[in-house]
Amino acid sequence: MNKRELLDLLQKETQGNCTPEETARLDAWYNSFDNKAMPVFLNEAEEALVRARLRNRIYQQITAEMPDLPAPVPKRKTMPLFRMAAAILVLLGLAGAAYFFGQTKTVPQPETILLSSVSPAGKMLKVTLADGSEVWLNAGSTLRYPAGFKGRYRDVYLQGEAFFNVTTQPERPFVVHTDTIRTVVLGTSFNIRAYPELGNIRINVATGKVGVVMGGNTLATLLPDQQLTYNKPDHTYHTETKDAAAANAWRQGTISLDGVSFDELASVLEHNFNYRLQSKRTDVRKVRFSMNIMTNNKIDDVMRIICSVTQTHYRIQGDIISIY
Repeated sequence: MNKRELLDLLQKETQGNCTPEETARLDAWYNSFDNKAMPVFLNEAEEALVRARLRNRIYQQITAEMPDLPAPVPKRKTMPLFRMAAAILVLLGLAGAAYFFGQTKTVPQPETILLSSVSPAGKMLKVTLADGSEVWLNAGSTLRYPAGFKGRYRDVYLQGEAFFNVTTQPERPFVVHTDTIRTVVLGTSFNIRAYPELGNIRINVATGKVGVVMGGNTLATLLPDQQLTYNKPDHTYHTETKDAAAANAWRQGTISLDGVSFDELASVLEHNFNYRLQSKRTDVRKVRFSMNIMTNNKIDDVMRIICSVTQTHYRIQGDIISIY
């Protein structure tokens, strides 16, 4: 992060205008220098005095070589003390300032060419990204990603379901784009299900912390064993506690269904067994299905379980399964 970028982010933070991605970058930068356990001020009077001095010195240090920068704006909210201390330490040349304030110039980057990895029906695929992050694609899923990450963020694009084990890079957040929402992390592991035919997107965290963003708003910050379900038609969402091991058990060949709709069940059969499930019975389409399906089972074994739950029969014609 160069001087101009840091100043812009510090100004936006004091005004309360940082986007979730910008906040993640600042958090990572602060954490590189932070020692919250160390007392900084003796009393409130000293705190107020030093706070004003720190802010002035930040601008003096940066604008000395960059006179075209704008003057500091009035502060609208209090910046945490450890953040102010971290900023001035860096600007004074301590704790690796040369790394953050290198005299690099911003150069327009050519349009990034994205690679694509596709897992066919009934197959899983593991992809290792340029930063060392590992992605397991569930059946019928597509991941688009650059050959190398060169920008401020590590952006990838998912259609389908995948489990991510993201390499930690505090200065460069990892962003998964799915439909209208983004999942922002620094380094963690989590599962995302975002098949286009389904009316919802689900994000479940295994380790670390994950931010879910839509537009410029953070919908939620998820911790391990927490899940967010985003409803695409009406743009609503809810969070709940869900076991992460069950959410990504498909990597070991077990599909754990917990109260899923008929459409979700149909999606599972299509992507994992390459059959399309249908039924004209409205009572069947209203059923919520809870069961475990093994991906190495034969389709007839799976359908016998489903029909035992719904007290129905099934018929297979080509790649279409009809429940009646």
